[in-house]
Amino acid sequence: MSYKFTLPLYGVTKKGAIAMNWYRNAHHQSSNAAKKKFKKLIQEQLDQFDTIQTPIKIKYTYYAQRNNSPDLDNFVAVVRKFFQDALVESGLIEDDNVNFIIANSESYGGIDKENPRVEAEIIEIS
Repeated sequence: MSYKFTLPLYGVTKKGAIAMNWYRNAHHQSSNAAKKKFKKLIQEQLDQFDTIQTPIKIKYTYYAQRNNSPDLDNFVAVVRKFFQDALVESGLIEDDNVNFIIANSESYGGIDKENPRVEAEIIEIS
């Protein structure tokens, strides 16, 4: 079985996208507040499911706001961290270590000026 989520890049912080450059420089209180807001923004999607059978793989696809040759991992890394923590905090998976999430992959989906985002597809491994 697979599960799909649309994850925000913007509207989580006061300073633009939740990218690695922001995360690296953010005070721990700011990053914690952003993580809470991120979870709140995706809570409705999380609430659609009771539990996800592990182990799982997660595929992340990044859609950029503009064509400025973005660094893929700069945008996906923080979203990945916040998302996987939200999965645990919501009780959908027990933990986000390698016993439960055995693989992550990321790809570039192109430009979407109206809706820059990261899409996550969770795939249960049977």
